Amino acid sequence: MRTVVHEMRNQLAVAIANLEAFVDGKLRPTPERLVAVLQALNELDVLIGDLHEGETSTEHIASDLRIANVCAVISNEAMAMEARAAEKGIHLSVAQCGETHEGCRGFVCDPVRVGEVVNNLLTNAIRYTPPGGAVHVDCHREPGVLALCVSDNGPGIPPSERERVFEPGFRGSSAGASSGSGMGLGVVREIVDQHCGTVEIEGRPEGGVTFVVHLPSDISDPLLPRVLSD
Repeated sequence: MRTVVHEMRNQLAVAIANLEAFVDGKLRPTPERLVAVLQALNELDVLIGDLHEGETSTEHIASDLRIANVCAVISNEAMAMEARAAEKGIHLSVAQCGETHEGCRGFVCDPVRVGEVVNNLLTNAIRYTPPGGAVHVDCHREPGVLALCVSDNGPGIPPSERERVFEPGFRGSSAGASSGSGMGLGVVREIVDQHCGTVEIEGRPEGGVTFVVHLPSDISDPLLPRVLSD
């Protein structure tokens, strides 16, 4: 129950930050940004349903698998985080392939949960990046998988804590007095695991860390017909 409430607060904070930025004139309410906010609200609606049914936020991934444009899911999540990054004076940049790969247009996943992965990684990166810093998202296709990398130039994570940060409620030595609950990265690991993917942490020589997520999916995968018919 605590996990789904955490995820709901994340999505609500994203929507509020964007609406405030639109009202204050800090961001233009372009159609693309409005679609990004709408995606956050749709994810919130799904999470409210989870809460109503007394479930955690990831219990029903298997029954929500469908074909989705995963590139659009990721770009919308990143765009929706612009306002939260701007609040801290953080530069948020996104790099994606120039053309959407066929396997990414027909990606088999639960798009709401993949959105949660991006949201949690970006929320974490923005929280620990100092004002004036930078957060970078890189999304590209590798053989048979989608690779998503989220980098920041915050305090970093000691190698001895890089597995523990995925434990629900664990807050590392770099957390200090931050307001984080320690739940977000646990959600990331759980969702990635249920999509048969991997998530790893890499240190950066210039400071900070990069979270690297690999999600397998192939439009020609023989499992696809079974997944869609379940």
